[in-house]
Amino acid sequence: MSWVYEARLYESKSVASYVAMCLKDDHLLRGSHGVNVQVYRTSRGNYGVRYRSEA
Repeated sequence: MSWVYEARLYESKSVASYVAMCLKDDHLLRGSHGVNVQVYRTSRGNYGVRYRSEA
């Protein structure tokens, strides 16, 4: 399955990591356990969050 990118970029890696944690927790509460969430860095130095289901 392909990556789904969150629309917003963050200046801080810690904020992006917090968003990733909340996103993963949200998927776990819905019952989908096979989700892969990553924090990535853009070429301009901002951070983003992407995820995909591993099913």
